[in-house]
Amino acid sequence: MLDIQREQCVENISFILLNQLLAQTNASFDGLVKLKNQIRNFVSNESQIQLLLPAFPCKTNNLDKVLGHKPDMGEYLVLRKFVKAIRDIQAVYEPGVTFYVFSDYHTFSDYISVDLEHHYDYSDDLRKMVENMNCSDSLKVVNFEHFPAFDDLSDEQYFQGLKHKFGDSHYEDNFSELKKRNNKMNSTYLGLKKFMNQDQKHILSSFSYKDRRKRLADIAKGMMVQGKALDNFLQQNFGECIRLSIHEHPMVGKKYSLFLFDERQFKTPWHSTLMFDALSGKYVIDSRENHLNGKGAVLSVTYEGTPWCYIKLTARTDATEQALRQMKATLSREKSGLILECINGSCSVSDLLNKELNNLVKEFGTVTLKGFTQFNEPAEMENWYCERGAVIPWQFGNVQIMTSLQKAQTTLPLHWNLMCPPAYMKVSQTKYNYEDYTPNEFALYCHQNTATKDSMIAVDAALATLTIDGKEREALRNTHLGYTPEAHYSNGEKMVHPVVFRCPASQQDIVRWAQNGEHTMSEVLAPINATIESSKSYDCVDELSERLNQICFDSRILTEIEMDKGDIVLVNNHSTLISVPATSGKRELWRMQQQPRSVNSPWQPHNMATLNQAS
Repeated sequence: MLDIQREQCVENISFILLNQLLAQTNASFDGLVKLKNQIRNFVSNESQIQLLLPAFPCKTNNLDKVLGHKPDMGEYLVLRKFVKAIRDIQAVYEPGVTFYVFSDYHTFSDYISVDLEHHYDYSDDLRKMVENMNCSDSLKVVNFEHFPAFDDLSDEQYFQGLKHKFGDSHYEDNFSELKKRNNKMNSTYLGLKKFMNQDQKHILSSFSYKDRRKRLADIAKGMMVQGKALDNFLQQNFGECIRLSIHEHPMVGKKYSLFLFDERQFKTPWHSTLMFDALSGKYVIDSRENHLNGKGAVLSVTYEGTPWCYIKLTARTDATEQALRQMKATLSREKSGLILECINGSCSVSDLLNKELNNLVKEFGTVTLKGFTQFNEPAEMENWYCERGAVIPWQFGNVQIMTSLQKAQTTLPLHWNLMCPPAYMKVSQTKYNYEDYTPNEFALYCHQNTATKDSMIAVDAALATLTIDGKEREALRNTHLGYTPEAHYSNGEKMVHPVVFRCPASQQDIVRWAQNGEHTMSEVLAPINATIESSKSYDCVDELSERLNQICFDSRILTEIEMDKGDIVLVNNHSTLISVPATSGKRELWRMQQQPRSVNSPWQPHNMATLNQAS
């Protein structure tokens, strides 16, 4: 028997798998017991938890379903989900976990009509996605090429090599008779024929009816025969792993089904396309064809020049829908830094529904609007932005005008908005929680700009927590920093924040950290000094700051936002940290901030402080 501490590890790991990954379809008590026993074996030996998922072969050749042959937002979201589970297991279990994704392309390559080079492009880009989350040591995309049994074969021979080395000749030779006596086997066979008829419809379109039926029968049988061979190979090489599956299985302790997406259906990114429905704030997983034939203004989003996903916007009128459809949409990172560009200048920001803008900002961190009708006066921006919700009032009004002159400006250090509210707002952490006074969002409008090297740096504070080991994440969660401004407003209060915490608005872990330095361009209007208020892991604030610099300024998680005259940038103040490098030239930005949607907000009537007159 394990001691109490290690038995608690078993319970914690079981909960993470059940809560984040496993579908638990037709679950049985025996299945749960077997899962815990597998985990218990790893824990008793103090060895890494090992998970195995045969999946991610390649994109289908059917372009009615997918955007192309490379991974896109679908694969990225699934891998990000895996990384989250990995980090959470690392946080509760010292040895951690290895999650093997075994690409089964070669298992079925003769039946799916996908070029070998497309498969390698797909696998290489999957590994790049994992590397961009700094998780290559724990999340491994592998193939037959990584195993000695296939060293004597070329990659074109892997298909036949699998059958010859690991196949079940009795199963293949007696397939028809076995199928007649096994309802599950027959159901699988018929399901494969139906699926492949639709998936390979363009390849089969030139076949006669008789030849198509024969080809589909050969494909279904062949895939089941190859599936048997793959099972034998995996049992020999990954026999100790907890076996996951993208297909539906009863949870009885053999294969554990998982839903790849939040939607509780067995859908895969290599047979579908993702569309972000801005009105609902959720992804829709469907075929490319169905997305394009649906209602609304559907925009194609690219990332690094590759089709990545769709975004659906709702138009107020038919004319507006036509204008929205012509917008260009790009992402600066896999899931952050959305740019919406009105090409012909025919769009006003008022054409975009406020609810949809809110959801876009919440999902993508920053949304840059380019080419829209410009604001001539701060009052025009104020009229528009106040329609999006109540705004934070300042002594100088609702719009902060930030102007730089021709001389070089100092860098604005990394921070989030209203991390240290001015004293006159009377925000005390004894009365207000983070979510009570922290803006969900703020807007920047570029009224004019002749500055050089003028790009704002946006750090994905949610992704930052996924790029570090779970144990380090928890050490940072239990570390609290105090920020003391040398206040422009008298009696600025020290504000204390954990370096990592679960955001109440999004329910995801985020980094909350501000660099020491001159914050004269922010609302703090003063230098900031950080001190460690409490921590079991860190005692030197300089060493901690150096480590946080490494994490936050990792090029894989930051976006450079270039602001031209007339651009609007909407920033998710919870999931994003902002820094502005030193510039030389003239620039004028207008800023407004949304009030948090909290009943205990300092700006609720029952809490509203009487603003002091500026000295």
